[in-house]
Amino acid sequence: MDFLHQPAGNQRLGDFLKENFAAKWPIFRAAVAFVKHSGTKHIVDDLKEFAKDSNFQIIAGIDHLGTSREGLADLLGSVEDNCEVVIFHNRAFSTFHPKLYLFRSDTAAEVLVGSGNLTEGGLFTNYEAALRISLDLKVDSDNTILREIESRLDTWADTSERTAFRLDEPLLDRLCALGMVPTESFSAAEDADDAQDGEVARAGRTRENGREGPTENPFAFVPVQPPPRKAKVIGREIDEQDESPRQSAPVTAAPEPALAVRGFCLTLQQTDVGVGQTTTGTSRRSPEIFIPLKARDEQPDFWGWDGRFVETPTTYRREGIRVRLGSEILTVSLLGWKAKRDLRLGSEAIRSAANVGDILRLELVDPSAGYEYYVEIIPQGTTQFSTFDRVCKTAVRNSKKRYGYY
Repeated sequence: MDFLHQPAGNQRLGDFLKENFAAKWPIFRAAVAFVKHSGTKHIVDDLKEFAKDSNFQIIAGIDHLGTSREGLADLLGSVEDNCEVVIFHNRAFSTFHPKLYLFRSDTAAEVLVGSGNLTEGGLFTNYEAALRISLDLKVDSDNTILREIESRLDTWADTSERTAFRLDEPLLDRLCALGMVPTESFSAAEDADDAQDGEVARAGRTRENGREGPTENPFAFVPVQPPPRKAKVIGREIDEQDESPRQSAPVTAAPEPALAVRGFCLTLQQTDVGVGQTTTGTSRRSPEIFIPLKARDEQPDFWGWDGRFVETPTTYRREGIRVRLGSEILTVSLLGWKAKRDLRLGSEAIRSAANVGDILRLELVDPSAGYEYYVEIIPQGTTQFSTFDRVCKTAVRNSKKRYGYY
């Protein structure tokens, strides 16, 4: 076992890959979070040469706009018979984030597990670390390790759950049209790595009038196991799963409310997406989607209620909320009138993207993404509609609306 580090180490991730491509192993498999041309340009010729006589499978994530069209195109252009690039994405709040590289034959294997992606920084210039392990497959314990690694790679590459799809040109075009895979900005920052993932040119709007058509998101929503919750103890925190005995019982405060959900769905009605009267001289209705107060009070932390709202004599208002709709980053507001029974999400772009009967989906994202919620309009008749329609279990009094959390 060897410890590799960069940028000052004797062997960096890029060196490891190029050395092993040249060694003509029969099989190469990898799983990475991000792929960019800044990185693939360093190894694509080696990969093409390797693919002439050997097989490879690369599983790539596309979360947080961290993978580019150009990077995936480089990999796709290297594919020969018995080679493939697989795209992994789970629409649940879970980022695909491994960095695992495997070369193997029938008798030996080289494994590297670390922090580097297929980007220039990940391969060469970032501060990264990894462990390189040489396996002798005549040794039972080494064989066990290899089987565990390949079992996990097989699971990630399994297309039956629709979290993984084999990449081809039509799928690449589709992901770009959805804004899930951006193009790189060929500027002075072309070779930037994950720290400059914002250096991309985002694709255009994903929908016209709320209809996705051929650009419908193909990936499934698969719930993942949540982290253990923390209970507050005066002076420190404890893990609720910690069952170790205590000599004396600590003084505990009431557990802090935990955000138990990541997403919200709402069936949309005419009051949400309609513009009001259309006769000459009349004004369009304000672009507001009506969130039931019952839904707000059920999961107040999801909306930032009430600590992130500013109170006036007649309203509660939260401004400047950054959301992502398709490929666009928007600024929206939440407004509650004290005399009314709803919370209003203000955004012309969101209203214009939807039709009556569609589902609005909001999902909290990692703050590092640069926005707070991912917003999606799910049209009737699409594959995802039936999935999220089942989430909308709670009826709203005196309305055809339904909502739900997940």
